[in-house]
Amino acid sequence: MAGMQPADAVAVTVGRNVRALRQQRRMTIDGLAAAAGVSRGTVIQIETARTNPSIGTLVALAAALRVGVASLVDGDAEPRVVVRRGSEAPRLWSSDAGSSAVFCIGTDPPDVVELWDWTLQPGDGFDGEAHPMGTQEVLSVLSGELGVRVGGTVQRLGKGDTVLFQAHAPHRYYAEGDGPVRFVMVVLQPGDAGLVPPTSIAQAVVEE
Repeated sequence: MAGMQPADAVAVTVGRNVRALRQQRRMTIDGLAAAAGVSRGTVIQIETARTNPSIGTLVALAAALRVGVASLVDGDAEPRVVVRRGSEAPRLWSSDAGSSAVFCIGTDPPDVVELWDWTLQPGDGFDGEAHPMGTQEVLSVLSGELGVRVGGTVQRLGKGDTVLFQAHAPHRYYAEGDGPVRFVMVVLQPGDAGLVPPTSIAQAVVEE
């Protein structure tokens, strides 16, 4: 049939994709084999393109890697590009003072990365709960003055200042000075943070 990949090409594509996805998810060969319910030798043969897996094996591997079968067999896939327009970004938190937190974009587990756009009005702030061990936050001030308290440590930041901190302790962001403060925040939560399945920071904000 026109356009169909030969068997050898399919084996190479599947092997490359399985290996790349396994490494992205920080899984060992044994770990993937156990999660998919196949033998270690089967995973090795697939990754080295020495066999064409059955449909059942493909489905099991895709489920273990948290992707669809298409992600394993697509040989012409371009790098993933996701665009979220400003008008589509949801405001997930707001206060009576007019402060807000807009969720710009984020990734799916196991490794969670989230980008936020925050505005805090004078005298207003937000209290963040402790996240799983291994979670980090990066805040960069676009305008105004920002106070950040992490555990017992307090930092005051001005326009252009950036802070990185481990977020496994309670923390607070608040506006300093007489005007509003706007800052962007990146949350980095690896899949093994706290040795439990990651929970999106977005959910924690929604629940505030």
